[in-house]
Amino acid sequence: MIPTDVRPEVLFEPLGPTYERASKLLSLGLEAGWRRRLVERAAARETDRYLDVATGTGLVARALRRGGCRVVGVDLTPAMVGAADRSDGIAFVLGRAERLPFADASFDGLTVTYLLRYVDDPVATMREIARVVRPGGHIAMLEFDRPGVLPLRIGWWLYTRVGLPLVGTLVSGQWRDVGAFLGRSIDRFCERYDMESVWRAAGIADVRTQTLSLGAAAVTWGNAPAATVRPVAAPPSEARPAFYALSSGGWRDYVTLLHAPYALWHLSYVVLGAALATELRLDRLAWSVLAFFLALGVGVHALDEMNGRPLRTRIPHCVLWALAAVGLGGAVALGLAATTILGPGMLAFIAVGIALALSYPLEIARGRLHSDVWFAIGWGAFPVLTGAYASGGSLTPAAVVGAAYALAMSYAQRTLSTWVRTLRRRTAAVSGEMRMTSGDRVMLDRDRLIAAPEGALRWLVAVSILVASVAVALRLSA
Repeated sequence: MIPTDVRPEVLFEPLGPTYERASKLLSLGLEAGWRRRLVERAAARETDRYLDVATGTGLVARALRRGGCRVVGVDLTPAMVGAADRSDGIAFVLGRAERLPFADASFDGLTVTYLLRYVDDPVATMREIARVVRPGGHIAMLEFDRPGVLPLRIGWWLYTRVGLPLVGTLVSGQWRDVGAFLGRSIDRFCERYDMESVWRAAGIADVRTQTLSLGAAAVTWGNAPAATVRPVAAPPSEARPAFYALSSGGWRDYVTLLHAPYALWHLSYVVLGAALATELRLDRLAWSVLAFFLALGVGVHALDEMNGRPLRTRIPHCVLWALAAVGLGGAVALGLAATTILGPGMLAFIAVGIALALSYPLEIARGRLHSDVWFAIGWGAFPVLTGAYASGGSLTPAAVVGAAYALAMSYAQRTLSTWVRTLRRRTAAVSGEMRMTSGDRVMLDRDRLIAAPEGALRWLVAVSILVASVAVALRLSA
């Protein structure tokens, strides 16, 4: 058995050639999505020079490089660095995170992965990491974590104590031992340290954390301490996380959780599908709308809020978990009841619905289903097709065209809302100006940048509801 205080150079030396394949298996494919979140929080620009600490085989370094910035990877294990892909022009250096071989302020930003469990003094190590980043530069870290809710913690414990060794065995005996070591190592660190407290003690500013995959991992990010006093930027919490978000606390959190405008938008697709079916059955339409409201409006949104609190609600984690179970369970129960009328073909829609409802907020399948295209398929085309099948028992050419319309609308929604979320939830301050051809200057701020895309989103909600209403009215009057 590997001791919890094993030195990283001993642990990782034999693992280099199999590391990337094993990390996919042991994380059940989730790690790719975690790395994507890490790179997003690092916020590297094309002109930046970034350092990736504990780079291993360079997975994070390659993801940073794809964004256009220059990247240096540092790791203390020759075998891990030796297995790295060097085709992207990344410079790899051997060195320890506790004594980085770089001058002060050498980099514009820095990423680090799975490090602090292996160092003797996490605060001193983070202070050394911040030393090589220019004042105000971004620092982002990915680390394993433990779920806070008891049912999830039990599932996590069973997987880390039983599942990980079994999955590791598929790679090698060494990875079986690593799988058995990981859970104990994570427990030991989490019981001794609070990540944000470690970062703040090291002098890192604006520290924030986002939990991933219901608490299995977390990304922590902040800014390197300034050499001189800087103006304090307005914290992003001063901006509402969404235009439909109410003030945090009490019953208002539950209203916010519903994402009411967006929920109505996607429910309108169910209505549109029923209007384009071979037969419009209002009773079946009502049950279909209820099922999608439970699945999307309640279940998926509860899972999404558990993943980093994007809407900043104060709903207890256990309540969110209960809402997710009730919402998704109720939707599945209604779908199964519909099979007694529509036949076994309805089971295919139930299976796809479950896969979409879980894969999107949890970012499974290595985050592939969290993309703009899959959002448009899952929350646009799929409700139209399901609404049509549930009402008429088959799919019509008109329903397929309606699904294409909903896919395009949802893709537009995602494109606009991604920019708005970035401004509302991840932007501390905006400065600059537009110089017009007339010679006028328009000062830029967050509200001005939000106004146009968010205004378009509000109108698109109205358009989608109106289109569905017109389709139903025409069908009823025919």
